[in-house]
Amino acid sequence: MHMSESNKTKDVSPLVQSVLTLAGHFAELDRLSARIEEMELKSEFDFTQVRRLMTRFSETAEAVSTDVIDLSSQLNNSRAQAEAAAAIVAAKAEAVQARQSEQDEKLMAFKNLAEKVNALGQEMKELRRPEGEVLSEDDRTKLTFRLSELDLQLQPLIEEARVLKKEAQSSKMKVLEQNAESLTQSLMAVSQKLAAFAPSTNVQTGTLQ
Repeated sequence: MHMSESNKTKDVSPLVQSVLTLAGHFAELDRLSARIEEMELKSEFDFTQVRRLMTRFSETAEAVSTDVIDLSSQLNNSRAQAEAAAAIVAAKAEAVQARQSEQDEKLMAFKNLAEKVNALGQEMKELRRPEGEVLSEDDRTKLTFRLSELDLQLQPLIEEARVLKKEAQSSKMKVLEQNAESLTQSLMAVSQKLAAFAPSTNVQTGTLQ
């Protein structure tokens, strides 16, 4: 065996080394059996040579038995290592799946919240009046009451957005945290606008900015 081949053999895993050793001994058995078969046994030298080859064959057969035991041990070790690796991957996969489920849940919560906000925004649009339109006292009262109702509906949405932002922050979901913060600020601005608009509504104008 050349030095480079020897170095390569040293670099392989114990399992591969066991397979290579066993394969080498099997090849040696084949070689010895072929040599023994071709001996013609015509002289004392031939008998001596056959006895030597048969001794070598017996020693190699014993080595094969040892190799098989060693290979079985290496296979068991490799299987244990594979099972340990699989357990690590399974645990990580479970963590990834849990993370994905958490993200999906919070994204769905944000989607539902956004839909509520859009619905509320649509209601507010329906309350807008053309600029300069004169409202009667009754219309003014109704508009003021409706704006107060909308503000009451708005407060739970603001709280929901704040909670979602905190949960996203705790779960290190940066994009969701930023979106929830942006939505919270927008809702608070709308709430402030409603609060400022409601008491100033008069019979001269009903425009909702």
